[in-house]
Amino acid sequence: MNRMSCEQAMRQFYAYLDHALSGERLEELNEHLKACLDCCGKLEFSRQLDAFVKSRLGDQPLPEGIEARIRKQLAGEVSFQGSGKKE
Repeated sequence: MNRMSCEQAMRQFYAYLDHALSGERLEELNEHLKACLDCCGKLEFSRQLDAFVKSRLGDQPLPEGIEARIRKQLAGEVSFQGSGKKE
């Protein structure tokens, strides 16, 4: 089994929260979370954000394209933070 990087772990958070991970990917993420307090904190933030959004939307579907825009923004943050550069 390959060691998962923090960036790879963060890309899996919402699938993890939606119980959409299984098998080796789930095992890799769980192993990463056991060893990485930083990702545990980020997962908790993701869990709270997910709960907040779901509580606000209720049974309404997400507006068209919002999920893609959020994921793009989050991916940009991960890449930017990983570069060591500051705005």
